[in-house]
Amino acid sequence: MDTKYLRLMVSIIVAAVIIIVVLVIGYSYDTYKISYLSSLIQTDQQSINQLQLAMLLTSMNNSFSCNILTNNLYQISNNIQQLSQELTSANLPTSEANYSQINNQYTYLRVEYWLLANKINDICGDKFVTVMFIYGVNCDSCIVEGDELSYLSSRNDSLIVSALNGDLNNPLVLLLLKSYNLTNSSFPSIIIANKYLVNGFQNTTALENDICKYSKCLNFHNQT
Repeated sequence: MDTKYLRLMVSIIVAAVIIIVVLVIGYSYDTYKISYLSSLIQTDQQSINQLQLAMLLTSMNNSFSCNILTNNLYQISNNIQQLSQELTSANLPTSEANYSQINNQYTYLRVEYWLLANKINDICGDKFVTVMFIYGVNCDSCIVEGDELSYLSSRNDSLIVSALNGDLNNPLVLLLLKSYNLTNSSFPSIIIANKYLVNGFQNTTALENDICKYSKCLNFHNQT
């Protein structure tokens, strides 16, 4: 057999083996990431279920019960924020069915958390301000407003922000948009205190004013 031909065949075989190994490793890694994200979602869902049960045991406003409810709510908020970062950094192929399932589970979790926060706030007498931030994927102003809301929430724990991708073809998202008469052209949009809707881009100052106007004024300055 010609030496040149033999080398060519060896090179082709080696390249094929490398490609197969890379594909197997990539598939295994994606499978691991999906499993890991699913476990985080399940943990957060259990925390929300436990908090819902605790809320059912609390039918009146008292400082002890409300402190427990709000502290647990803040912990769930931190966990969901971590989950959001993990989901973003995972870089899963958006075309895969597993990604769609994970994203839908995450969406339900965000909405459930937001609704629970509003219920606790009703029970405990407006201890904090809830904001649902609805954004679009191809929306530069949404990215800016999302960063500003993150900044404000980092300056005052009494601001509870939840975010929702309004472009998702998800029954829960579609129902929420219809309930507030929202369209993609409205994004970015915020729902303050589960009642008041503000459409269009808002800078940091405008967001502070909106929160103060439609809920209660929060101090976002001189916070450590």
